[in-house]
Amino acid sequence: MLKLIVVQLTKFCFMALPLKYLIVDDDEISRLNVESEASRFSFLAKAASCSNAIEAFEFISQFKPDIVFADIEMPGISGLELIKSLSGKVAAPVFITSHPEFALEGFEMEAFDYLLKPINRERFERCALRLNDFFQLRANAFAFNKEQEFGFIVIKQGYDKHKLSLNEILYLEAMKDYTRIVTDEKKYLVLGTISGMEEKLPAEKFVRIHRSYIVNKEKINAVQGNKVRLSNCELPVGKLYKNVLSNIL
Repeated sequence: MLKLIVVQLTKFCFMALPLKYLIVDDDEISRLNVESEASRFSFLAKAASCSNAIEAFEFISQFKPDIVFADIEMPGISGLELIKSLSGKVAAPVFITSHPEFALEGFEMEAFDYLLKPINRERFERCALRLNDFFQLRANAFAFNKEQEFGFIVIKQGYDKHKLSLNEILYLEAMKDYTRIVTDEKKYLVLGTISGMEEKLPAEKFVRIHRSYIVNKEKINAVQGNKVRLSNCELPVGKLYKNVLSNIL
């Protein structure tokens, strides 16, 4: 089995910009379903498919795929235990399961996404596009620079510094060890956690609405139930953050 995997991965290494993914699931039909959905996206390239966590651990440790689609409930070692044992070696783990009660634990482990079986085609597409967006931004990741001017933040790439007006920022999104800064015109990926970014942003201008989102208060058009509406999108509001929005509008 391992020899077959090595040959398959070597083939993909010569491709331009494929995101190599591994599927881990003890159910063959489920593995084929994930592969079928992923095959619709040219930027996703299958590296291997494993039926158990031990086989997957060996493969990930040696070949380091970009993405791991891991079932949570498997005989012996679960998908959660697998990802936890790898200590951050997987850039974008995506958990797939029939049981929504595992979602909280999955996100606490900083999973990139969490998909429910049977996999919904539109939901997988959103996940795939977010993955592509994340890795494209990650390839040119910006480092957040402590130098600041009033009304601006300075972000840095290599030796080049970019001054970004706080008024331009719509929201910030957590992406594991990175934070995505979204403006009307462009997206930036800053090397640093969203909590670290929160400490550097003025509290009178930005508000944390979710463990994964910080929003520019001036960009909020409406608060509707558990969602915040901006000009071009909606963002979820976490249960622990509902009270902070009461005096915004």
